[in-house]
Amino acid sequence: MPRRRRRIEKWLAGSETPVFVLDTDRVVAWFNTGCELLTGWPAEEVVGWRCDYSSEFEAGTVDALVASICPPPELDQHPEGPVPIQVSCRDGRSLPRLLHVFPLTDDQNRPDGFLGVLQPVQSAESAVETPTHRLHAELAALRHSLRQRFGLDSLLGRGPAMTRVLEQVRLASATRAGVCLIGEVGCGREHAARAIHYAGPGGEHSFVPLDSAGLPPDQQADVIDRMLGPSRSPVANVLQPGALYLAEVDRLPRDIQQRLLDRLGKFVPHDQNADDEPELRLMASSTRSLDQAVADEDLLPELHFRLSAITISMPPLRDRSDDFQPLAQHFLERHNQTADFQVGGLASESWTALGQYGWPGNLDELNTVIREAAEAAAERHSAVIQPPDLPFAFRTGVDAQRTGGPLEPPIEPLEEVMERVEREHLGQAMLRSRGNKAQAARLLGLTRPRLYRRLQQLGMLDDDVETDDS
Repeated sequence: MPRRRRRIEKWLAGSETPVFVLDTDRVVAWFNTGCELLTGWPAEEVVGWRCDYSSEFEAGTVDALVASICPPPELDQHPEGPVPIQVSCRDGRSLPRLLHVFPLTDDQNRPDGFLGVLQPVQSAESAVETPTHRLHAELAALRHSLRQRFGLDSLLGRGPAMTRVLEQVRLASATRAGVCLIGEVGCGREHAARAIHYAGPGGEHSFVPLDSAGLPPDQQADVIDRMLGPSRSPVANVLQPGALYLAEVDRLPRDIQQRLLDRLGKFVPHDQNADDEPELRLMASSTRSLDQAVADEDLLPELHFRLSAITISMPPLRDRSDDFQPLAQHFLERHNQTADFQVGGLASESWTALGQYGWPGNLDELNTVIREAAEAAAERHSAVIQPPDLPFAFRTGVDAQRTGGPLEPPIEPLEEVMERVEREHLGQAMLRSRGNKAQAARLLGLTRPRLYRRLQQLGMLDDDVETDDS
């Protein structure tokens, strides 16, 4: 360790003023007696931990402590201050303090980390708080509020749409009833399902997602057999299914739906004599109502019955204007947890660009844009995301939405397009089956009655030439 740092440490070691040292990688290199007295954490449990500029960590953990004293990234590059922070203590309390940051250099005058000094808040006027740091503090306060009100902080929301969802999630987590989350792709349905499961009874058991869109039917059947079949291995609780999540349940093939129902009827926990063994909880997502899926014969009525106890409608991102900035900041701070270079926030011009976009991909798209923008800012060694850092595809999308499409050719009504495509597809199936409706239904993955109704509705039914379906 450089001699200069050793002299500083010797001088301040016994001081009751909280002082700590971060190296160039933001790793805690020194934590004096004053810090121990303030936080309740002994130095030996803190030294060696890396500070990440994030508010996501659970209170009362070392992660939360070192994150709370992490200097805002702008101060890493241009130390000034002090800045107001909330120091996370071992007992779960958050104490307001002013953080003074001083750059350190080695014997060759090269950057060698930072020295941080924590002082009581006496005058708010003396503090320096940038817009990015203010949003960071607001996000931390929002997490605390959600934890106090709903018992969770993984689902972020402060607007009326998400406040309603959060209340439904809280109620759902107190039961083992089936849950279906309705909403657009990317709006956080699976995340909400996980929050319900892990906050509720049986949360110590595994959450098993089954992607009906991403897995072929044979693999879907394999997952069901592995989790619910009689031959599954009685392993640790982490592999004991507590909740089965059916993503896009209305897209599951009907034979897979029936296989699932058959397995559920025979499923028993590994330890049938254990009082704390939970029954398997069914959870699902869909982009349409389950009633409509049953009416369209895409969902078995019994499966609908098992999932319809609790229905939660997840709002799209475009309807969550109050939540937009905290969500973007959340994704940025989550990125910071794995990034070497820390980015503190977005410039006002970048916020304007984000606000002009319609976000068809919802939260998933926002997460991708923020991550790529943070990586671009890091390449420039900028602690703030500027408009040029935003991904090219995003900027192109903003321009396209602002400009609009060409006037010609006109857009055909969707129903006309779908009817034409359906007619062609049904005609090809009937031609290949030589008019045999049972065979055509098998080719299309439909039941014969449903095929018959669609042919009748489209005026394609000709009973005079109907062939024998036997």
